[in-house]
Amino acid sequence: MWLSISQSGPKTYGAILNEQNVGTNSSIGRDDKRKQHMRSTAYTSLKALEEMQLGRLDVESIQRIVDAIDEEYETVANEALAAIEIVNIQLEAGEVETLQLAKKKATQIKSRLESLDDRRVRYSDAIQKRIMNTRIEERLGSRRRRLLLEGFVMTLIVLVLGLLFYDFGAGPDETRPPLLKSGNIFIIDTICCLIFMCEFILRLSCAEDKKYVWRKHWIDFVTSIPVPGEAQLARFGRAARVARISRGLRVLRFLRVFLLVWRGMDKFQDAFDVKLMKKTLKWSVIITLVGALLVYYFEGKNGVLDAEGNPVGSYPEALWWSFTTVLTGGFGDIHNPATIAGQILTGGLVLMGMVLIGVFTATLTTLFVGEQSEEIEKLSQLISEQISDLSKKVDELADRAS
Repeated sequence: MWLSISQSGPKTYGAILNEQNVGTNSSIGRDDKRKQHMRSTAYTSLKALEEMQLGRLDVESIQRIVDAIDEEYETVANEALAAIEIVNIQLEAGEVETLQLAKKKATQIKSRLESLDDRRVRYSDAIQKRIMNTRIEERLGSRRRRLLLEGFVMTLIVLVLGLLFYDFGAGPDETRPPLLKSGNIFIIDTICCLIFMCEFILRLSCAEDKKYVWRKHWIDFVTSIPVPGEAQLARFGRAARVARISRGLRVLRFLRVFLLVWRGMDKFQDAFDVKLMKKTLKWSVIITLVGALLVYYFEGKNGVLDAEGNPVGSYPEALWWSFTTVLTGGFGDIHNPATIAGQILTGGLVLMGMVLIGVFTATLTTLFVGEQSEEIEKLSQLISEQISDLSKKVDELADRAS
């Protein structure tokens, strides 16, 4: 059946359908291209947003943020003065909840001031870091060489940590491979420390604010000082004097290992960008070290068991006991203290470990629910303001009715 007639002849029903399909397909093709373009634009924009990190901003942009933070201090100061006036008015009126309101306002203002202080320090340090890195790149010749230097130093840190851990538990030199004898390890450590010190001096010379380098990179300086072991000290004095000195140096070597680990974690400092979390980690390390020293003194060095059967007969074993006690709350079951002092120490470590782990866990939780908490606080404040406005309107209507 013929449906239409044109100059080129009649068209069948199938031909008309083909033309419609071609038009529909071209429309669908345009829609698909538009959708692909929008999808590509969305991912490109997302990548651009993700690249907007503090370390990639220029100095001028960061300085504008610092200036904006300084202006927020004035806003907080005005809010604090207004809160004082409101509290004074309520005190004169004899309001019951005046003290609760003053405490709540003080907590809010203190939290905002601490947040401003932390952000100002963070952005000011970012400016100093950017200036320092720029000058280092100028001296080395390119940004790529600076990154290679940082990667090389990071590799040396891992190497030194591995050698020190091996040196602590490997035993006497007679049982070691020739390259890993204590003397060779000390030589390798000293060479690496020399490289670490050169990198620290490079940072210090390129920094605009020298205090920034000492405040942020003091661990780099401390870990650049090699600490000799007992085998190296034996060459410089009598055995009895060396034994007394070596006990202190052994503690220093363990402390240096912890500082090297902390220095290695500096690359992941963005993941620990919480002030309370950093304090928790710091105190955990301090408590673990002090606990190991005390349990070694009470239960190891002067313990009732002999050196072979004592689980805390050496400082490395005491350090492991202290770590498991703080972390697990005493459920490690490595050593049950036999002295009263050891029992008191164990109880104190368990209590402090529970507090530190609780604070650490709570801080991690705030990273995930912090934004929701801020939204809830804003909604609560908005509801309070609306209730206050409604109360005023009710009072006005009551006055008019009377």
